[in-house]
Amino acid sequence: MMRTICIFVCLLLVLPLVCVQQSSLGPVNIIYYNKGMTWKDAQSFCREKHIDLVTIKDENENQAFFESTGWLGLYRENSNSPWKWSRGDENATFISWANNEPQDYEHCARKWSKTSKWINDRCEDHHTFLCSDEKLVLVMENKTWEEALEHCRSLGGVDSVDPASKVWMHSYDLATLITEDDRNYARERAQQATTDEVWTGLRYLGDKWFWVGGESMQDQDIPSCLAGRCGVLEKSNTTLFGTRDCSQRRNFFCYKRPSNY
Repeated sequence: MMRTICIFVCLLLVLPLVCVQQSSLGPVNIIYYNKGMTWKDAQSFCREKHIDLVTIKDENENQAFFESTGWLGLYRENSNSPWKWSRGDENATFISWANNEPQDYEHCARKWSKTSKWINDRCEDHHTFLCSDEKLVLVMENKTWEEALEHCRSLGGVDSVDPASKVWMHSYDLATLITEDDRNYARERAQQATTDEVWTGLRYLGDKWFWVGGESMQDQDIPSCLAGRCGVLEKSNTTLFGTRDCSQRRNFFCYKRPSNY
């Protein structure tokens, strides 16, 4: 399944209009900034304005970036370290190096336009860059429900109005999936997961199921016999949601919280 990707060009660092799709959680918006920055500065900029530098999951997505140029979210700590994506520090499972790449002692990745191949470069060099806005993020790391919640709330956060304050206003959370369109979109995305089930923001508190955003579970599409107190989205079962022990480890969905939270 290929994510829907929309690419915007920002010459003056003005935020673009978003794409419209039936599901409020899609699509993936990619924003190109025609301004030279170091990889680290570009990462900080993307995390402040969007979610992070762009992540490319597979060859289909890579082809969508054929015309694009600039820093990607791909990096490594040193020449002996694995390549990771900036968003969530996930190990990269798809890489499209050009011939004779990667070079030693160059630890950040970028691409030229009109090619699907990537090169690595010195992270302190200045290049244009690509940011991503993704309302529903599939994190293909295995974490407990509580660890997944902490991970989601670390994404895309911004400091409070007082820069010296330690208050962290998280803009992402474990996913709330209320509408039928969002659930269908999430199940389609879940087919890429490396686990059979994916953690969601469902949690059993008191005698009811709630989403972590505070909304109650309005339908009956979840087993009444509790096998656990945390909710998963099933990839292929006839029931969409299931219950599991919160200490088990699975992939998980983060989502961008509505602006009125």
